[in-house]
Amino acid sequence: MGSYTKIDKQLAQRIIELYQLGDVGELRALSLGISNSNYRVETSLGTYLLKISNDKNSTELEEEMDILKRLSVKGFNFSLTPLETTTNELVYHCEGYFGVIFPFIDGIPPGPADMTCRMIGEGLARLHSLEWSTKEQEEIRNYETVGYGVNKLLAYVKEAGCPEDFRVEFKKNFDDDLKEWQEADLQKGLIHGDLYYDNTLFHNDVLKVILDFEQAGIGELLFDLGVCISGTCLEKGHIITPLIDSLLSGYETIRPLPAIERKLLDQAIVLGLFSISLWRIKRFTEGNLNTLMADSYKELIQRANNYRKESGGESRP
Repeated sequence: MGSYTKIDKQLAQRIIELYQLGDVGELRALSLGISNSNYRVETSLGTYLLKISNDKNSTELEEEMDILKRLSVKGFNFSLTPLETTTNELVYHCEGYFGVIFPFIDGIPPGPADMTCRMIGEGLARLHSLEWSTKEQEEIRNYETVGYGVNKLLAYVKEAGCPEDFRVEFKKNFDDDLKEWQEADLQKGLIHGDLYYDNTLFHNDVLKVILDFEQAGIGELLFDLGVCISGTCLEKGHIITPLIDSLLSGYETIRPLPAIERKLLDQAIVLGLFSISLWRIKRFTEGNLNTLMADSYKELIQRANNYRKESGGESRP
């Protein structure tokens, strides 16, 4: 299912019946999503978001839904909680398709601005501040099973199939193979892995929902903050200091940065760009999720180079 999956009201009704959510009245395709096909479904009992997986396998989706269920139990207010089928499954299977259903939440992705960056920073810090026991962390998947962290990046640039421009530019940015990062004792917890501003919904200028936990897992909090800044604090495609400061002001009202994280923050931002760049390579260049985006990874490499030059490669005060 590499392209947008189209369904009709009859199939939507058969999926809805797995949840006993009434009769489908209106079915409307939504443009949001790369890894999923999304539909707004109005039934006699309410309005729902129906998602069909285009990219993840069923196990990965079940792991993602397990994380969302755990977040609900923890009282995290910025994530959607998946509905369960009548047989208590978080992932439905119907006629060769599988996916999930959520209650529908009204909202729109914001544009980058001081206020939105500050609220997104606060939301991310609330996620990072959740406490997980050793047992819980062992039960939740590791981020690098679904995302591209430091270890995967360092390994990928040594592979024969790595695009030469990716390899060269990564080495320019990290000529010491991230020695200080790897030696640092960085705090870990549940991370989102892909919190760009367009993975949020705002309503009446207030953050309502953080979306798409498909790369969530146990990982380094600083890495997650770097990813978030790299895709949120943007003006005309450039990562700019005033928006970083706004995001950090929201973040640090909840979780003040330890000294080592502040020192390595610029590295984290650039790592975030290379991480999502590699995600695009795997999905679009090597994969067939959207061949029109085969070269889109280059945009993020250029953004990383621009940020390195504009920041001077220095740690933030």
